[in-house]
Amino acid sequence: AVVSTQSGHYAGPLKTATLSTIPPTLEGQAPSHGHVTGSVVLAREDLPNYRASVKDGYAVVSGDGPGVYQVVAVSKMGHNSGIVLESGTVSRVTTGGMVPLGADAVVQVEDTKLVSSTPEGEEAVIRILSRVSPGTDVRPVGSDIAKGEVLLPGGCQLFAAELGLLASQGIESVEVRVKPKIAIISTGNELVKSGPELASGQVRDSNTPALSHMLQEDGYNVTLCSHFPDTLYDVSQGLRTALQQADIILTTGGVSMGECDYLKEALPTVGATVQFGRVHMKPGKPTTFATFPSGQLFFGLPGNPVSAMVTYKLFVLPALRVWEGRDPAPSAMRVELPETRNLDPRPEYIRAVYKNGGVELTGGQCSSRLLSMRSANLLLQLPPRSDTCTSLQKGTLVQAMIIGRL
Repeated sequence: AVVSTQSGHYAGPLKTATLSTIPPTLEGQAPSHGHVTGSVVLAREDLPNYRASVKDGYAVVSGDGPGVYQVVAVSKMGHNSGIVLESGTVSRVTTGGMVPLGADAVVQVEDTKLVSSTPEGEEAVIRILSRVSPGTDVRPVGSDIAKGEVLLPGGCQLFAAELGLLASQGIESVEVRVKPKIAIISTGNELVKSGPELASGQVRDSNTPALSHMLQEDGYNVTLCSHFPDTLYDVSQGLRTALQQADIILTTGGVSMGECDYLKEALPTVGATVQFGRVHMKPGKPTTFATFPSGQLFFGLPGNPVSAMVTYKLFVLPALRVWEGRDPAPSAMRVELPETRNLDPRPEYIRAVYKNGGVELTGGQCSSRLLSMRSANLLLQLPPRSDTCTSLQKGTLVQAMIIGRL
C-alpha cells in the first residue's frame, strides 16, 4: 500500500492500524521524568496552607491607616509567631512569612519609616506612610493551588514543572502509563559500528545512535539495539528475537526495492500485517508500517540518515504518544519560506533552523546528508508540485513542524 501524507502527515497512516485499541497499562510508582500520568492527579492540600505575605513589610489592621505603631512581633518564613494582632500594633513580616491572625493587609517596607529601635537593633516603633485596603499583599490560603484542584490531567508528560508540582504536594507515587519497550535494529552488510578506520565499501552506523538519542530526548528508553545481516534468514530470526523483547520495533534500511532488502518479505513470516509499504513524501518514500496480533508495532524506516530521522518524527513519535494516551499532533507554527524553492512531485519536508526571529535552511537537502539535520528545529512542509504551482517564492507562509528546541 502507498500512503499519501498530503492531508494529515502524522495521523492518516497510523489510523490504519487503529492504535487507540492498545490497552493502556498503568502502574503506581515514584514520579519519573518523561513518564505520562495514567489518571487525573488532584491536589492534596492548599498551597499556601497559611496566609502568606507577598512582600517584606508589616502586617497591619488596614482600618488603622497611616500613623505611628509599635512592632509587637516578627513573622519569618517557616515561623509562626502565634500572636493575634490587635488594632494599633503591627508585626514585621518577611516575604512568604505568615500573616498573623487579626491582620488583614501588609504594608511594604518602602512605605514605612523607622521611628525607634530596640537595644538589639530590631524595629520597635515605625511610621506607616500609606493607607492600604484589606487583602493588600496577602496571599490567601489556597491561592496558588486549592485542595482538590486538578494538579495534573491524565495523559500529562512529567517534566521539570510537573515534577515540581508533585513535590509541592508531597505526592510520592502516581499512576503512570508503562512505557513501551523499544528495539532499534540496523540492517545492511556495509554497516559497522563507529571506529577509527573504515574498509573500502563500509559505512559507519549513524542511525542507531541518532535514533536512540532522539528517543531519549522524547522521554523513551531503548531496550534492544541490534544489527541484521542482509539475508532473509537473518532478518526473519532477528525479528523473532526482537518480538520477544520489545513492544515497538524500529529498523533502518532494508525496506526499499533492492535485491538485499528483505524486511518486507520477512514480516509476514513472523505474523505481521503490513499496513503500508511506501509513503508519498520526500524524504522517506520506503517507510513501512506493520502490526502484529499481539499489539506490537513495526516501523521500517529508510536507511538514509535524514530519512530515518524525519520519518521518526512523522510516524514513530506520534505512535508513541498514542501508545501513552497522548495527543499525537506535533507542535507547529507558520513561518516565511527563507528562499524560493522548486516543488517536488511529492510533499516535501525540508530542514530548517529558527533563530533570532527568522528561519534559515540547513543547506543541501539530500536525504543522505546528515549535516542537514544539524541544529534543525523545524521541518518546513512544502506541497507537491501541480500544474498550477511549480514553486514557492521566498516569503511564502508555510507550515513548520517543530522538532527541537526553538
